[in-house]
Amino acid sequence: MTNRAPSRELQEHLWVFPMDYPIKLIGNAGEELRLAVNEIFVKHFPDFDGSKMTVTPSRTGKYHSITAQLRFEELEQVHAVYADLAACKHIRTAL
Repeated sequence: MTNRAPSRELQEHLWVFPMDYPIKLIGNAGEELRLAVNEIFVKHFPDFDGSKMTVTPSRTGKYHSITAQLRFEELEQVHAVYADLAACKHIRTAL
């Protein structure tokens, strides 16, 4: 079977900066998740308004998803944000 997913390089080549990007994160339910995510976003986007994050509990309440709209200015910023999100112990998945 052929892998039809575009390569990372191809996807990055198509991005146009600056760009608004919706990001969704999933982690264990709790205030720690929201605080950790807000801290990461403020680190990379000093004007980020944490009140604009949407927190949605899972059906069972064990997990929360957090959705936010971010304004990326350059590709390096995307990599830096995702690196910090990946290093966060409260986040299970970043989409």
